Amino acid sequence: MRSACRTLYGVALALLAGMLGAWWCARSGHTDPMQPSLQPRSYEERTGSVFLPVAKSPWQAPSVRELRLPLFADATSIWGATGHDLQGRIWVGVSAQSSEMSAHLLQYDPEADVWQDRGAVVEQLQAAGLYRQGEGQIKIHSKIIVAEDGWLYFASTDEDGEHEDGTVLPRWGGHLWRMNPDNARWQHLLAVPEGLVAVSGVGRYVYALGYWDHVLYQYDTTTGKTKRTTVGSVGGHVSRNFLADVNGHVYVPRVSMQHGSKASAMLVEYDSDLQELAATPLDFYLDPHKSVDDNHGIVGLAYLADGHLVFTTHRGYLYLVELQHGSPAKVTAIGWFHPQGETYTPSLFALDGHGILAGVTQRGSRFEWVVFALQTRHATAFPLDTKGMQNVLLYGSVSRDQAGRCYVGGWAANQHGGRRPLVLQLTVTP
Repeated sequence: MRSACRTLYGVALALLAGMLGAWWCARSGHTDPMQPSLQPRSYEERTGSVFLPVAKSPWQAPSVRELRLPLFADATSIWGATGHDLQGRIWVGVSAQSSEMSAHLLQYDPEADVWQDRGAVVEQLQAAGLYRQGEGQIKIHSKIIVAEDGWLYFASTDEDGEHEDGTVLPRWGGHLWRMNPDNARWQHLLAVPEGLVAVSGVGRYVYALGYWDHVLYQYDTTTGKTKRTTVGSVGGHVSRNFLADVNGHVYVPRVSMQHGSKASAMLVEYDSDLQELAATPLDFYLDPHKSVDDNHGIVGLAYLADGHLVFTTHRGYLYLVELQHGSPAKVTAIGWFHPQGETYTPSLFALDGHGILAGVTQRGSRFEWVVFALQTRHATAFPLDTKGMQNVLLYGSVSRDQAGRCYVGGWAANQHGGRRPLVLQLTVTP
């Protein structure tokens, strides 16, 4: 009888401890020590945006500072793979170049001005027991986004053996990952045969875009389930970015061949069940005088404070996506982002969240900072200081830190005749 009482007493203490632990976790926000301690609350946090009052005169070039990265073997470039976490840190995916090598994920603290290497893709595959002999994952090409669970989501991919005409997939395919920003612990979510070039999502659903043929994957952060649909593309064309909104809808270009071997593009809206809702022609998506395979599709994108989105195409044309209650979004062609017309525009920042956009453009070897007033559609271009570096490529970004500084990635020539990864921190003078 005493033994039974002691057992009941122990059970009661355990239950009480569990209840107190649950109460403390609820008060502190820590529901599970294996889960991130912070989850996005505001619209800005959910979309990875930073909206600040614009300078009295935003019509000027930003000051430019090159950030020195921790290097690793075979590091070559940053293909627009940046993100912003809830602690205010900037995350960067640095890609490698050679077969069987690995991309790395880096973390930058703007306040401390300190970088940390948070791991390599191939090493994480080995740790997860998923590595295949000879496998490489040379690229983290996607944005790094925060979902509603507080994890950072991104994708890796390889290019080994792929045919750029779209006839052969990369030998090692792609992987969808997430990382706990508290402890830099990676989790593998999905392995697919396609290369994964882009990630997007706001809230519960995370989407990844694979090539070839614009294969769209959805990961449900609540259930852990995945869905897949083929949007459609032609040859070796793949859009470098796509969009997702606060309703869980996703917008992906569909490229097809029409009569007379002429390609056309449409922006297709899907709901969270991956049901197609609408398709809007994108008249300024493709250059009729250039190969479809060389077109990067959607490159720059940004969220506005009212829930709408803006994006730029490879040609530098600006589009507005306006969310509509109870009906598909309205997609409007706004105009050329650069005041002189067609210009590659891989980065885009909504400075105040409302009317003032800015971004880096490229014409040949000339880089410029363009400020665009959305209401008046007036734009002004300013030379961007690239610090005398040679063989510069600024591929793009959409990330800002809490102070409003913008981050742009790419590459520059190194001392050995090759290339090194490059990050520029751009500060708009108040």
